[in-house]
Amino acid sequence: MRPPDPRDPFATPPAPVYTGESFERPVPGDRGDRPRLSPARRAAVGLALASGLWLLALAASQATSATVAVPFLERTIGALGDVPALLQMHEPMIRATASLPGSEDAAVPGFPVQGVALPRILAQQGTREDWRAALLHDSALATYERGPAVFAPGGVATTSGIFSTSLWVRLVMRLTSSETHRAAWLLAWALGIATLALAAVLLAVTEGPRRFVAAGLALVGGAMLAAVIGLLGLLVAMLLSMGSGSAFVGEVGGLIRTVAWAPVHDAARLGIAGIAIAVPAAVVAAWLARAEDDDAPEERSPR
Repeated sequence: MRPPDPRDPFATPPAPVYTGESFERPVPGDRGDRPRLSPARRAAVGLALASGLWLLALAASQATSATVAVPFLERTIGALGDVPALLQMHEPMIRATASLPGSEDAAVPGFPVQGVALPRILAQQGTREDWRAALLHDSALATYERGPAVFAPGGVATTSGIFSTSLWVRLVMRLTSSETHRAAWLLAWALGIATLALAAVLLAVTEGPRRFVAAGLALVGGAMLAAVIGLLGLLVAMLLSMGSGSAFVGEVGGLIRTVAWAPVHDAARLGIAGIAIAVPAAVVAAWLARAEDDDAPEERSPR
């Protein structure tokens, strides 16, 4: 019996069938029904999808972490309004309010984020630049923890049309919140576990060195999936930077660029790892197949 083709990592010899007189090995394609994916191929496709989505979930988790999201929210809130002009206008009132006996934090009239105020000591002694930095940082932290609700007065729901800038501002701030980060983190963990489980299944249902060829090729496929989506994100970021002079749109484009680069970099590493697994295993599989062919007894022709 000729061994399976080592060039096909998913090839398995067909099971013998008893025909009433003897056992015969069926020829692929004899049945009229549609061909079905073998368990090894299904596991390989699942591993490619799971590993690619895992890289994307990791990128989303990193982009929505406080380390990345809070500075982005600081720049975004600063781009939505002229905070220095607002502070300059109300500086005398802020310092007078902070100097009153028994006064607490000094609220800034007209500042859009609800519940954010200047500490009394900072309002008395700080410069307007100190005020601006403190307001933006505290506003970013509040937005990260509570979402876009910090821009509305308590108990008041905000609504706007699909083409409204405020709608897109709230959407972006909701996507960069701690709630989104927790969801992305849990999804990344779930996809990571699924990737390991599918890799174990693939190694179990494939025989010999071909199991490592199949696993390596599946990882390369997952890397290609993540890289393509990441490159599309970079294209969107480039179009946003070219199509509008809005500071808010520019910040969103910068965030998309940061998010999109992560899966591209991770995909390159995963693809290299997949190639490093698949190529040596394919060489070993081909060498073993040739050795088996050389050891097989030669068939004698009938006289």
